[in-house]
Amino acid sequence: MRRRSFLAGAAAGGLGLWARSAFALGGTGKVDVAEIQLASGTISRPEAWKRLLFETIQTTSVEAEPRVVQLAPDDPQLFEHPFAVLCGDGALPALSDAARQQLFRYLSYGGFLLVDDASGVLRSDFDTTARRMIADIFPTRPMETLASDHSVYRSFFLLQEATGRIQLTRVLEGVSHVSTHPLMYSRNDISGALDRRPDGLDRLPCSPGGEDQRRDAVKLAINMLLYALTSNYKQDQAHVNELMREGRLE
Repeated sequence: MRRRSFLAGAAAGGLGLWARSAFALGGTGKVDVAEIQLASGTISRPEAWKRLLFETIQTTSVEAEPRVVQLAPDDPQLFEHPFAVLCGDGALPALSDAARQQLFRYLSYGGFLLVDDASGVLRSDFDTTARRMIADIFPTRPMETLASDHSVYRSFFLLQEATGRIQLTRVLEGVSHVSTHPLMYSRNDISGALDRRPDGLDRLPCSPGGEDQRRDAVKLAINMLLYALTSNYKQDQAHVNELMREGRLE
C-alpha cells in the first residue's frame, strides 16, 4: 500500500494505525511537500522545498515531484502529502480545535511535520508560539532533544549534527509517537539554507560555515524526507556503501 493512499484512507476512515513503513519507495506515487499556512506568523518558501525534492530525485531512488502546495492545517488534502512543513518567523495564532485535531490525526497516522524557525534569533515570538502549538497538538508528549545517533542523522547521509542557514543550535527537537518522531523542530532555518531566487542563485548566505554549512543543510533535509517516508529505510545501509563507492556521497 502506498503511504499517500494510506494517509487518505486514514482521513476518511479514522484508522488508528502507524504506517511509516507503508509508503513504498519507488512505487507509482511521487512525494511532494505541503506547506502549512496559518493566518499569521508563517512564511512560504516553495523554492526551498522544490530544491529539496530535486536534490532527492538526483541523489536517491525516491520518486518525487518538485511540487509544493500550500494548505491550511484543517484542510483534508493534507492527508495526501506525507511530508509537511510549517516555516515561520513571527507569532503563530492559536490553532482551532479542528486544526489541532487534524494535525494530531495526520501525525499519528503516518504523516510528518517539520517546524522550521526562520526568525534567526534565539528568543523569538515564533519559538514561543510554535512550542505552544506543538504542546496543544501533543499535550501528553513533551518535545525532547534528538540524540546525536538518532535515525534522522543517518537515514541517508551520515551527519553529526543539525544545521541550517544559521547555527543557533546543533540539535533537533521532536515529539515521539510509538517508536518514531513524526514532528521535528529546527531552530536553524533549514528552509533559508535551501531557498533560491528566481534566477536559481541562493537567496540567503549561510553563517558561520558558508557553503559547507549549506551543503550539510541540504543533506539534513534529504535525511528528514527519507526518515518521513519510512522508518525502515535506515536499516538498509547497502545503498549508502554503494553510493560511496560510486563517489555520489561527499
